[in-house]
Amino acid sequence: MQIGVDCNLAVNNRRIFVIAQDEIARMALQFMLYDEYETHEFCSLDAAEAKARDWPPDLLIVGEDLLTPDEKQGAIERQFPQTRLLVLANSQRDTRVYSEAFPANAQIHQPLRLEAVRAAVADRFL
Repeated sequence: MQIGVDCNLAVNNRRIFVIAQDEIARMALQFMLYDEYETHEFCSLDAAEAKARDWPPDLLIVGEDLLTPDEKQGAIERQFPQTRLLVLANSQRDTRVYSEAFPANAQIHQPLRLEAVRAAVADRFL
């Protein structure tokens, strides 16, 4: 048993896809969430979509670098229509553009902290 892991979350088998170009952030998020959720990491939306055909995710954590152009926003909405979304922001700077594009979604800010990441993910599943 891991310290700080909620056993009820660990047995729910919820699937999270972490999609970001920053390999270190992807691996850190996978490490932070792996004990409580089935977590997979991808460097592109296309790779995640290929995996989602077999195993659709319950939550996407998408790096802000993949959300800037409008066509990417449409691609995410088409590829993952029922999936909840968290935006991985590079800093605490103003991220209103993501709030307007994805109004029901939240952000995780870097630097990543274990408690903040787990709390943000848990809030998305409530």
